Amino acid sequence: MDTEAITEYYTESHIDYQLVWQLPVSHGLHAGYHDEDHSTHGAAVENMNRVLADAVDIGADDRVLDCGCGVGGSSVWLGDHRGATVEGIDLVPMQLEKARDLAAERGVADRVSFSRQDFTNTAFPDDSFDVIWGIEAICHAEDKGEFIAEAARLLDDGGRLVCSDGFRAVEAMTPYERESMDHWLDGWAVPNLATAEAFREGLTEHGFENVRFEDATENVMPSSKRLYWVSRLAAPIEKVMLKTGLRTETQAKNRKAARYQYETLSAGLWTYGVVAAER
Repeated sequence: MDTEAITEYYTESHIDYQLVWQLPVSHGLHAGYHDEDHSTHGAAVENMNRVLADAVDIGADDRVLDCGCGVGGSSVWLGDHRGATVEGIDLVPMQLEKARDLAAERGVADRVSFSRQDFTNTAFPDDSFDVIWGIEAICHAEDKGEFIAEAARLLDDGGRLVCSDGFRAVEAMTPYERESMDHWLDGWAVPNLATAEAFREGLTEHGFENVRFEDATENVMPSSKRLYWVSRLAAPIEKVMLKTGLRTETQAKNRKAARYQYETLSAGLWTYGVVAAER
């Protein structure tokens, strides 16, 4: 993965997540899972943790690797609500510091820890975990197969994998569609999206069974639309802030990406899915 680009993106865009994504309260950088019972942003973010944990039945005896843990919201939730032992890994030092602070604040630092590692090439021994977990992080891998291979190595017998992310839905695009996708992906330091079918095939090739894919596009659409409107409303003032040095180019690309992620999702160029599988 492009460690430098990912670190720069998340470090410089942290202020945007704090303001728009209610990060000090939600502790999650992901879209959340909206449904009839979880319609507010904060509730949807927590609900995504619940949906993924239920998909692979995470409990107190499980050792979980949270790949791309961000500021630690999911790791801490799993330790707090499911009693699991969790190792969160991420590339961004600033986020790892905040994750450790959150674990200490919530009283789970005895079973939730964090380290700076690439989830396609970790330092953990074989068979170290019962669950491999990832929320909107695997998209940052250039080759998703490298993540799958590492997950297969790390999982103990009977282990499970669960992740939620974006997946490319079309093979061919018009020049405008391709440009729109590039604005989104480049702005969020994402090299490419795998198709759901290619991801499923990769899992099967590495010995995973009972692979399930839930299309959760409608469940993330409220968050996607929220980002879109913030992006459009912020565009005029951002031009001034860029000229005066109050915004960086990375932050400007993040704002533009927020617009195009919704336009491309609405156009059906990609879908959002929850994937679960067993070894």
